[in-house]
Amino acid sequence: MTIKRIVQLSVIVILLFTSFASVNNAKAWASCPSTYYVQPGDWLAKIARNCGVSLSSLVAANPWVSYSYYIYPGQALSIPGGYDPVSYYCGPGYNAYGSYYVVCRGDTLGGISMYYGVTVSHLQWRNGIPNANYIYAGQVIYIY
Repeated sequence: MTIKRIVQLSVIVILLFTSFASVNNAKAWASCPSTYYVQPGDWLAKIARNCGVSLSSLVAANPWVSYSYYIYPGQALSIPGGYDPVSYYCGPGYNAYGSYYVVCRGDTLGGISMYYGVTVSHLQWRNGIPNANYIYAGQVIYIY
């Protein structure tokens, strides 16, 4: 084998290893919430691997683990870099009292008023909102 062939094979092997490593990192961040509840058969290294974090960062996020590596089902662990699932419904809706909108993160009263074709002052009057710049996620805004 020539030196050129050995260098080519080495580059191919290195590219394969780096591509597999990046696939694992991309998958894991999207799959673990910021709070993980231990399941039967879990252990710290398995949880860290499945969530795409290192074992040392998992232990750093849960300092009580450094004293005893024993975990049990139902126990809550903090996952560094995990996502926070939305615990409420947000968006438009309708009930017996008329149309309403549950404010999502990042919504503005101006955007909601444009969506329904009403003025901001109408939404403020209808819902008793003194400051149009102060609405919060999860707040119910009645339209008509």
